[in-house]
Amino acid sequence: MGELETRKYIGIDIGKDSVQLSIYEESGAEMREESFPVPPDEREDCIAFAMNMAEKYMECNGLAWTDFQDVNFTMEDTSEACRKQLGSLLKEEVKERFGLRVMTRFRAFVEYVFHQERAVWDRSTLLLDYRENTLRYILADQIRPSRQKAYRAVIKELDLTQYEIYAEDENKDYAFSKMMKQFLVKNPAHIIFLTGKGFEGNWMKKTLTYLCAGRRVFLGQNLYANGACLRGTGVIPLMKEGMLLMQGPEMVYHTIGVVSQEAGKAKYVPITSIGREWYNTRGTMDIILDKSQKVEFFYHNTKENEMECSSCEIKELPARPPKTTRIRIEVQFTSETEGVILLKDLGFGTMFPATGKVTVFPFSLIS
Repeated sequence: MGELETRKYIGIDIGKDSVQLSIYEESGAEMREESFPVPPDEREDCIAFAMNMAEKYMECNGLAWTDFQDVNFTMEDTSEACRKQLGSLLKEEVKERFGLRVMTRFRAFVEYVFHQERAVWDRSTLLLDYRENTLRYILADQIRPSRQKAYRAVIKELDLTQYEIYAEDENKDYAFSKMMKQFLVKNPAHIIFLTGKGFEGNWMKKTLTYLCAGRRVFLGQNLYANGACLRGTGVIPLMKEGMLLMQGPEMVYHTIGVVSQEAGKAKYVPITSIGREWYNTRGTMDIILDKSQKVEFFYHNTKENEMECSSCEIKELPARPPKTTRIRIEVQFTSETEGVILLKDLGFGTMFPATGKVTVFPFSLIS
């Protein structure tokens, strides 16, 4: 129990305007939140500024990276260049212990929602992120109201100038509330989270009156950091079960697997799972070849519920009796819909030694 009481998790959100830190301690089930505005002259190198502030914060509070059970980052820009820059600034001891864990803000919010009690996510939950006269929104709702419920999260954005909403307009509150009345008819939600600099200040009077009518509304700037932090506490069960579809940039919604026989019946066994960014999606599995040296892979598009099949021939293996060749399969994505499957010959004990030969099998999925 002593170890559980001291477990801490940290999530860090890196944006161009601000850096958010969230620390969760299991002992008290509390979230500590900190925010640091990024000065205008630091915005070109906001990642370096964020890491510097994180180091200073931990130093001032007597913390070290090794005090945490897990460390997760979320970023406004998750491009390869930004991920590499973050990796170059992160201490080697941190990367060796935790790896470089980076997620999109979209996923971070979904992680936050589905780590809450069921009442928060069992119907429909909405995030409104208002920045630079753009409203990005994430809607998480139920798509299969059956015994085994399934859920979906989507992200979209609106240009507020199309609704005659401008940052400095004295009529912004009226125009925004009018737009939200139309918006919530098409996107009903019983819980709404508000974030972003656009919601700061005291301009929302009509808007808040309407939003709070029959709904629970929360305003917070650390939602993304909170989600990254809670990711460390464990995988969302719905995600593990493949019952949470995330339709957003860089997210994978295909599973890749094989078909095995169990009790005489064919069963699809996924090697990868959905609900992660393509650069965080990978999986491994060992299989035993029967008479054939061909492996069939099945690609399940969970968005459209479609299945595609592709065969890979493993060549130049030594002659062996059936069921004496073990193959390790490793799946790696290089984009949302492309990647490679590596098949490595592991042999079968000392009687049939491994060759270590690796077959590379590229794949391209139906989007």
